[in-house]
Amino acid sequence: MTVPSEAPRGGLGRLIAAGVLFGLAAPIALAALPLAALLLVSRPRSAGELLVAGVAGGFALWWLLVPGALPEQMLRAAAVVGTAAFVGATLWTKWAFTHRALLAASIAVVAVSALLLLLGSSWEELRWWVEHQAGLSVRAVIGMIAAGMGGETSIPLFAVEIEEMEAWLGTIIRWMADFFPAVTMLELLGGFAFATAVYGRTARRPRCVPLSPLRQFRFNEHLGWAAVIPLAVILLPKLAAAKLAAANVLLIACALYALRGLAVAAFGFALLGTGGFFLWAVLAVIFFLMLPVVVGGSILVGVLDAGLNLRRRWTTPPASR
Repeated sequence: MTVPSEAPRGGLGRLIAAGVLFGLAAPIALAALPLAALLLVSRPRSAGELLVAGVAGGFALWWLLVPGALPEQMLRAAAVVGTAAFVGATLWTKWAFTHRALLAASIAVVAVSALLLLLGSSWEELRWWVEHQAGLSVRAVIGMIAAGMGGETSIPLFAVEIEEMEAWLGTIIRWMADFFPAVTMLELLGGFAFATAVYGRTARRPRCVPLSPLRQFRFNEHLGWAAVIPLAVILLPKLAAAKLAAANVLLIACALYALRGLAVAAFGFALLGTGGFFLWAVLAVIFFLMLPVVVGGSILVGVLDAGLNLRRRWTTPPASR
């Protein structure tokens, strides 16, 4: 992959917004752990570096030591292995961020698979645990809602509403259980990205270049095989046993293409001279109101950019005749 995804430091406001969004989507410790590790290997000397490293490291250590069920323990194992691989790749290679992050996250998922085998468990058992835990949480929430209705769930209207809610939440639970490996890998990638961004602003002598703006994100077209091969596995009836694993790989590929599509959109706005907080706030509202359309469109734009290099075409003057 050729990913010029690292450059001089970006705005603090965007970094804070990214941190809030990441904290809402994943455990913030997935960023705190690699941030503390990156700062420690950079031999921090200033008070700011030591403070950030201490807070991040302390929070990550607390998160690792909190008791949890199988899904939480596997996520923590993936975080530890992934962080070690990511920091090692940062120290011993000159690869771009996307190279290092994808390699580290892949190693973490493979390591978790091996750990499950050593423990006499499997991804299917892990899937059951995810569905079981989420089901308990959903039933608790529905119980609170029913209590808020005064316990009148025997009234037909309330009963229908609660049944519809249970069916909707049940679909989400099954999705979370089926795609736990892909979600774990995407959470690790997000944690590595946010940690690298904070590290670039904190470390006085960083061992890697900080992340560049989103508009510069791209990857090599060969990553398209990560979408083509899983899609073929899903469509072939004889490979039914591998469909769920293929679907997880396909989800990761689609997420990367969607991010590339958003990068193209950000590049276009920058090229037109538009931007600012108000524009991005409006786009965020549109994104959440039309999520399926926006995600599908972003994937399509990302695929087109991988094949046509749209940003390069937009900035290359036409050849003179």
